[in-house]
Amino acid sequence: MSGADPASTIYGSDVAADLLRAFGVRYLAINPGASFRGLHDSIVNRLGNAEPKLVLTLHEAQAVAIAHGYAKVTGEPMGVVLHANVGLMNAVMAIYNAFTDRVPMLILGATGAVDAARRRPWIEWIHTSRDQAALIRPFVKWDDQPASVPAMVESLLRAWSLTRASPQAPTYVCLDVPLQEDPCAHPGTPNVARFAPQSAAAIAEADLVQAATLLKAARRPLLLVGRHQRTQAAWDARVRLAEALGAAVICDQKVGVGFPSDHPLFVAAPAQYPDKRAAGVVNEADLVLSLDWPDLKGLLALRADKGAGLPTVIASPDERLHNGWSLDHFPFPEADLRLPVAADAFVTAILLHLGTARASEWSIPPKPVHTLPSSGPITIPALVAAFDKARGTRKVCITRLTFGAPDSMVRFTGPLDCIGMDGGGGIGSTPGITVGAALALKGSGRLPVAILGDGDLLMGSQALWTAAAKKLPCLFVVNNNSSFYNDVEHQETVAKRRGTPVENKTVGMAITDPPVNITELAHAHGCDVFGPVARVEDLDAVLEQAFRAAESGAAVLVDVVTLPPAART
Repeated sequence: MSGADPASTIYGSDVAADLLRAFGVRYLAINPGASFRGLHDSIVNRLGNAEPKLVLTLHEAQAVAIAHGYAKVTGEPMGVVLHANVGLMNAVMAIYNAFTDRVPMLILGATGAVDAARRRPWIEWIHTSRDQAALIRPFVKWDDQPASVPAMVESLLRAWSLTRASPQAPTYVCLDVPLQEDPCAHPGTPNVARFAPQSAAAIAEADLVQAATLLKAARRPLLLVGRHQRTQAAWDARVRLAEALGAAVICDQKVGVGFPSDHPLFVAAPAQYPDKRAAGVVNEADLVLSLDWPDLKGLLALRADKGAGLPTVIASPDERLHNGWSLDHFPFPEADLRLPVAADAFVTAILLHLGTARASEWSIPPKPVHTLPSSGPITIPALVAAFDKARGTRKVCITRLTFGAPDSMVRFTGPLDCIGMDGGGGIGSTPGITVGAALALKGSGRLPVAILGDGDLLMGSQALWTAAAKKLPCLFVVNNNSSFYNDVEHQETVAKRRGTPVENKTVGMAITDPPVNITELAHAHGCDVFGPVARVEDLDAVLEQAFRAAESGAAVLVDVVTLPPAART
């Protein structure tokens, strides 16, 4: 615009930036791209790179994973900006993880000019797609590509409202280059409070009476804690509910642990395979109360009756997100009562219909005792025991427990002690989720810790640089068995079934020729590093040093050489 006064000219991206500030978005995770250069300029030069502040990442998947971890800690959405179609394609798996984990997130996309006459030669053609959101539509809550500034304002308002409404999931709004870069009249920033999410649905009194009747009649009720709020009030309410029912409690570690492990009614928090204790409790229950447990029918398959006819109450709003593409709805379970409400809202409401604590009729089996080596090679139980010893009374936020880690050896004492896994089983997410948790927890005195596999670390190692660059205290303890061992077990299973050579199970699995120098990789990204440590007798001292380094403000990685986990029985 020739002759325009730069100080007074307003652009479409300025309007978007002002709205992001009005929403209260604190951070925007990005990997730079020309398709959103207009918005980038508005954040930096109009807003002074504050509220929101740009968080630079080395890969779009880690940008989304960081926002994922931030949301798991805070319960609030962070912003992400993805470059054109290529940046969106880089981020696809991470978006799926966030969707299946039901976390809020505002994702802004960008594309070249929709008007072909305005596209720059070559690059803006290959980075422009029709209906770009079609790449991710099955696993976002809502998407749009507005064509004018007023439409953009409405789209962003709707996306911000919907991502925070229960059940939560990411939303995506794509802004083409001219919409960001053309001068415009500023329409004014609306009062965003007028566009708040819908209030949660009230639970019918008749449903509460029916639920209370079922719960009171049970002698061995089982409380299954699935997706939940990570507040102290919600944590305390779940404890009161378990005590009011005398219910045994199992948590789904994949979505976080929402009940104290030192409580006498606590049984286990399996990540995938319940141990014999947990399976026994599931089989003996005479009623199940599912608090947004993701795969209820899969768990009840452990029972002799597979859950058929078992008195069951389900509190979950999740069906609102189920669709025909993503099968994260799992098998359809039986239920006497199915309440489409957030689990913690149900807990609050049902407590008013129950009495005080009643004596439990459960005899909870004792936790298993693991044999730990005092010297020599490091087993996974030995690693977990050493972590617990080094942890001591420190406040931690566990962002991952590696496959094979016995949940019975880990203490869960508060709502942020364990925030679960990645949602979609997309390996490579833990580094970014941990960095996002560190961003949320910085200055809180609580240290995010990931005990993760070497494959997970290697696939998401780009996130380490962001942790170091932002000076985010966090601790990565790498279970380094030099392989994608989860798949080694699968190949062993197939070989045994088919009678093919079991000794070939590591072909195409081992990360050994050459081995990756994980500590050098982390050091190159700016982390403090320890190890490799390969002997049990050296582990305590190394983990203590690592904790102290992280507590001093560093991003820290410890490379722990481990033996493969024991075979599952």
